[in-house]
Amino acid sequence: MINENALRDALIAFVEQQKGAYLMIYSILGEVAALRETVRALDPTFDDALAEKRKENSTSPKLLAVLQGCNEIIRRLKAGEVC
Repeated sequence: MINENALRDALIAFVEQQKGAYLMIYSILGEVAALRETVRALDPTFDDALAEKRKENSTSPKLLAVLQGCNEIIRRLKAGEVC
């Protein structure tokens, strides 16, 4: 049986954590954008190097493993399995 109060409290805590994480990411992205524009002005090959790094990061085994783990947790929760 699900304790609805505990579930509500857990969901509220989760949303509060996500709000904080979003604010941090938003702030960091603003700083990165400013740095990117500064470096771009200093080095015309920067865009090419950045594109190559993005490509490397998108196929990172570590990233793929984390995404696969998250997908597995989501699948198990949707199926009603206990994680």
